[in-house]
Amino acid sequence: RVARGFARESQRTPGTDSQGEMGEVKLPEDVKEQLEKFEAAVQEMEDGLTPLLSADRKEMEAALNPLERARVHIALANAVSTLYAMYIKTVGMDPADHGISRELERVDLYKGKVDKALKLGGPNTKLDVPAAERMINAAQGGKKKREANKDEAEDMIEEALENKKKGDKKKKKK
Repeated sequence: RVARGFARESQRTPGTDSQGEMGEVKLPEDVKEQLEKFEAAVQEMEDGLTPLLSADRKEMEAALNPLERARVHIALANAVSTLYAMYIKTVGMDPADHGISRELERVDLYKGKVDKALKLGGPNTKLDVPAAERMINAAQGGKKKREANKDEAEDMIEEALENKKKGDKKKKKK
């Protein structure tokens, strides 16, 4: 909002005339065009950020899934970094020579990662049954060993049942 009207005000830059009185300095047309573009860019960014900035952050984040939350954080980081890069440029510095360029690259990197995750549809929650069976078989020493373990377990159960029957018969005799 501070930048709103900046271009219009800058077109009437106060200066002193030959008599030492304050007057207006006319800006070149190309500077006016750049200031108008700058003002339009700031206005567009303000309009885009208004819903985010007016909402309660905690409520908004609670309503979003992790990927949507990441997109919001990236949008805010990009907005702040872009505004700062615009500021750097307005004070006469080249943003490419400033650390803000690395920050913008970092934000773009994370934006790419989130976009890739969105394209994949989020985490894969389907169970690959054949792969799970292969892992279980491998952990148990293969199919033959598992069948041997199954046979051994069945034998142990039968033996335990027989011992129980024998124990029950001994109790009845007493």
